[in-house]
Amino acid sequence: MRMTAWTAALVATLLLPLAVSAAAQAAPAYTYQGTVHTLDTTTGTLELITGVGMSLRLVTMTAPPAAAPANLKPGDVVRAECRRTDTGLVADRIVKIEVPAP
Repeated sequence: MRMTAWTAALVATLLLPLAVSAAAQAAPAYTYQGTVHTLDTTTGTLELITGVGMSLRLVTMTAPPAAAPANLKPGDVVRAECRRTDTGLVADRIVKIEVPAP
């Protein structure tokens, strides 16, 4: 009986961190880096051109005013941290990246 209680305590000690981390895990975050193609402030949508290997992709996301810098315009290079929702990608944070002049 003593060994069973010790075994149960050991198993609980080993499995508790796994259970806590699984419960605390949020939806996976997506990070995109690319060039702003269009920014529609009336609908809050942002289209970002990203490069993956030899191909280009157009990523559309919702960008709340609090997430995007005020002076964002097409042609700016940005890094967008997003999360996937039922309605699509939603940007939590958009950071403008300064590109050095050629």
